[in-house]
Amino acid sequence: MQIKLPYGEKEVVFEVPDKNLLDIILPKEYIAPARPESIMRNAIMNPMGRERLSEITGEGDTVAIVVEDHTRPCPTPEILQLILDEISRAGVNDSDVIIIIGNGMHVPPDFETIKKIVGDKVTRNYRVITNDVVSGEYIMVGKTKYGNEVEVLREYVESDVKIVTGVIGYHYFAGYDGTRRSILPGVSSMKTIQFNHRMMFDENARAGELRNNPVHHDMNDAMRLAGCDFAFNVVLNSNRRVVGAWAGNPDSVLDAGTKVVDEMYKIKVEEKADIVITAASGYPHDIDLFQACKAMHMAMHAVEKDGVIILVGECKNGHGNEIYYEWMKKHSNSDEVKKALMERFIAGAHKAYYHFKAIEDFNVILVSEMDEKEVKEVFRMCPEKNLENALNRSFDIVGKDARVRVIPYGTNTLLTL
Repeated sequence: MQIKLPYGEKEVVFEVPDKNLLDIILPKEYIAPARPESIMRNAIMNPMGRERLSEITGEGDTVAIVVEDHTRPCPTPEILQLILDEISRAGVNDSDVIIIIGNGMHVPPDFETIKKIVGDKVTRNYRVITNDVVSGEYIMVGKTKYGNEVEVLREYVESDVKIVTGVIGYHYFAGYDGTRRSILPGVSSMKTIQFNHRMMFDENARAGELRNNPVHHDMNDAMRLAGCDFAFNVVLNSNRRVVGAWAGNPDSVLDAGTKVVDEMYKIKVEEKADIVITAASGYPHDIDLFQACKAMHMAMHAVEKDGVIILVGECKNGHGNEIYYEWMKKHSNSDEVKKALMERFIAGAHKAYYHFKAIEDFNVILVSEMDEKEVKEVFRMCPEKNLENALNRSFDIVGKDARVRVIPYGTNTLLTL
């Protein structure tokens, strides 16, 4: 059977023998309307548990708006236009608005990338800054119930009205993206992010889990301490089209969004496969290995131990994180990484832990544009430039009768048995 997978901003096509194909896991997606902006406009006009922004804000108010960075697809220009129109209607001056790229511990984007995120018009008319954990100025706003000292970017804390925006989807240890993640890690200090992410080793810190997830609860505490007057989040389908939008109270927004995510992407399977081919959902999810390995992690529950995971991601920016790279070079296994992180958590190194967990239990093949020597020697995966070679190698490992499962949107899909 011929199958297409997203790869960067294009697609790759390959064949899986019919006798081997167990299933293709496709999301049960909502169909996006012809004019998705109507969904977003309805959300901002009818917020949940909050008054409209045009009633919350007024002349003389300073307003901070946190937006997603370049590693997550989000219709940020369209969202910003709706928000800026609302607060302008209330009399807020353009000069009193600051837009913050909530990049957390990610490297702050350059100016050209910022223009791509927020739109050229916004960069010309509004002040736009990033969360630079190296040089940013932070204010301690309190402690969470877990003891995390929450330090948040000064420009956000000191604004009169605080707004967060973004996309809701699965996150491999926070449960889901959205709302509170705009604050932590979005606009928090490295120290605060490190404390929070150290809780990723808890058994309940996993994709799709909120109720007992300490990472999520710590983030929620941070949001309440820092303040959040209004949230605007969307859910996208695999074509990155808006299928749901909610605004207002951040708790109500997250609750509504996660329900839609589960309806589309939480899929029950009857058995594990011998080979799983998982694509990292295309750009920007596969912009680098640091981002793409989420698809590898999400696939682990759907493949037999000692089976094969074929991770498909362009990774045009290489590994994407120097700390991740260095920790893969200097450590030998997941226990070693966990011990080091518990002694002193270093943001970025946590990906090395998840990476080791995968390569310890499975044979992992990477189809990407990365340097083959680096893939093999540092990241200890088998590099291949095309899926045909990767699949043939997989059959050599687990046998010609192996059952193959294909997950085209691996970063989004949550499989349960």
